[in-house]
Amino acid sequence: MSSNGHQRLARAEKNEQAYKDHNERRAALDEEGGVPEDEPVPFACECDDSSCARALELPLAEYERVSAPADQFVVVPGHEDPEVEVVVETHGSYLVVSKPDLKRPGRSR
Repeated sequence: MSSNGHQRLARAEKNEQAYKDHNERRAALDEEGGVPEDEPVPFACECDDSSCARALELPLAEYERVSAPADQFVVVPGHEDPEVEVVVETHGSYLVVSKPDLKRPGRSR
């Protein structure tokens, strides 16, 4: 991969992690606030596009399940990046994608 390719991938991972961190804080606040685990709540799309402002809805318990692995992200359909991600689950309003390269031992974030 070229230097530009590595830089693009690093920026994409940083964007996805920022969205995921935001969503995890959101989930914790909703959970603390007593939102039922089966009630759909809005989350930010965790795609690698830093200009994405799309939202998706899923229940808190479902978000916590699918986002638990560090290499998994929830995205709006069509926002997956097949060059670096694998779709592991398909749902009506969102996809769960995995970035297999994040699983490598010793990988820095």
